[in-house]
Amino acid sequence: LDYGTRHEIIHVIDLLYKNNVKLGMPYVEKINKPGLRALRIKHGSNIYRILFFAFTGQKFILLHIIKKKSDKLPKPVIQLAIKRMEDYKSRFMNLNAS
Repeated sequence: LDYGTRHEIIHVIDLLYKNNVKLGMPYVEKINKPGLRALRIKHGSNIYRILFFAFTGQKFILLHIIKKKSDKLPKPVIQLAIKRMEDYKSRFMNLNAS
């Protein structure tokens, strides 16, 4: 990623950190899986999505980034993010159960 794109991504992540889950459109959109959201980033003619979920307070777990090429996020991308989210939660629960 070029400098400008990286800068814009960091800017939007910083907005998420500062505003917590209150940050909504146009920066955050809900995905059809409970808890899964996407950061919306536009830089020039490129559009990016970072799939993430909120976890225990003001902690956000970034799961996957994609450069959008169509109107909808591809199902395999959403499925991958869901798998990573469930894996993270499972490992966290196992760690706390010990």
